[in-house]
Amino acid sequence: MFIKKEINTYLKKYNKIVIWGAGGLAKTSLKYWLSKNCIVYIVDDYLHNKEHKINQIPIFHSSYLKKNKPDLIIVCSSAYLDIFNKIQKMNIKTQYKYIYELFLLNNDNKSELKNLYIDLLATKNSNILKLIILKPQIFVNITYRLSKYFKKNILTFPFYLIFYLMHYFVCAILSIQLPLNVKAGPGLVFAHPGTIIFTGKAVLGSFVTIYHCCTVGTNLKGGSPKIGNFVTIFSGSHILGQTEIRDFSIIGALSLLLDFKGKSYTTIAGIPAKTKKQYLNLKK
Repeated sequence: MFIKKEINTYLKKYNKIVIWGAGGLAKTSLKYWLSKNCIVYIVDDYLHNKEHKINQIPIFHSSYLKKNKPDLIIVCSSAYLDIFNKIQKMNIKTQYKYIYELFLLNNDNKSELKNLYIDLLATKNSNILKLIILKPQIFVNITYRLSKYFKKNILTFPFYLIFYLMHYFVCAILSIQLPLNVKAGPGLVFAHPGTIIFTGKAVLGSFVTIYHCCTVGTNLKGGSPKIGNFVTIFSGSHILGQTEIRDFSIIGALSLLLDFKGKSYTTIAGIPAKTKKQYLNLKK
């Protein structure tokens, strides 16, 4: 896979790489994307006493980082913001990245086929048959990406018309309104189908995850939201108007953001929304 090749080419410049997290994402990363030969050890504060090795790589408590400092920490956990915060508080002077940041090393968002591939990787936690059965909302990604891909070339325009019709049919069935003029980076994930609405003016970064019963819409003046990279929007939230959500943000359930200006590395929640937690004091 080209993702694994790109990641491991990038990692060659580091001598000592550590994974933080010993759960499912870490195991998936080692199986599909990371070469185990470049990982010296794994850090996990909960599993270090229960499971001593993954793929013959030893697991230690996070305090071990101070004894054996790495060049790079790859965070393989859904609690990555808390881990970023802990790394900063531990005053470990080293680089750290969320595993999915490595998917974007050579991606300019222009190739819709590559974007679709990353969508599938971000959504997939089972084989393709189970993915289709358990997460039918992936068809929204497929028809969205392929419609935009085929539209670019006059020779493939008939395929665009087919996928255009398929897209809006799938959107109607799954109750996800995603206009084709929405700009969305790779890694777009619909956690569940059902009542998700986007304005056609919306701009979404990479690895945006959105839960059910959410709206990304305009205000009365037509202003539309801009959402950064690695943003999770939990159920029942409404992001409206000229709202700007920065990278590495979490939007709490049942929140209302109207013309809100956010900061990176934050949790935002409430009606009206406010910044509830700032994870990092300085830029990473």
